[in-house]
Amino acid sequence: MPIKICPRCGERIVYQEHCGDIIHRCKSNIPALDNEDVPVVGKWEDYTGSGLDRNLRWRGVENELWGENSHIEGEDVDELTRRGNKASTHRTRQHLEFIDLKEGGEY
Repeated sequence: MPIKICPRCGERIVYQEHCGDIIHRCKSNIPALDNEDVPVVGKWEDYTGSGLDRNLRWRGVENELWGENSHIEGEDVDELTRRGNKASTHRTRQHLEFIDLKEGGEY
């Protein structure tokens, strides 16, 4: 059986010959690699479950201190995800890596 290495998490994947492509769920126990950030744009639903719509009034505001003196002076206190995106505008979900087996060879 051929073996392929995931380019994102480094895990070895064993697959059947004559396979065209696979979708691999990264599980390296490193949260920055195993997950990805997705912008929240209204109500959402995908393989990780469903979520409720967030407060629409402040959707476009990147800094929660917007409009206050501290914002004008350059203060930014927004919480960040492990990948550096703003937690107020992004949600985290499991990363699925698409691996094309036709392009690459065996390891």
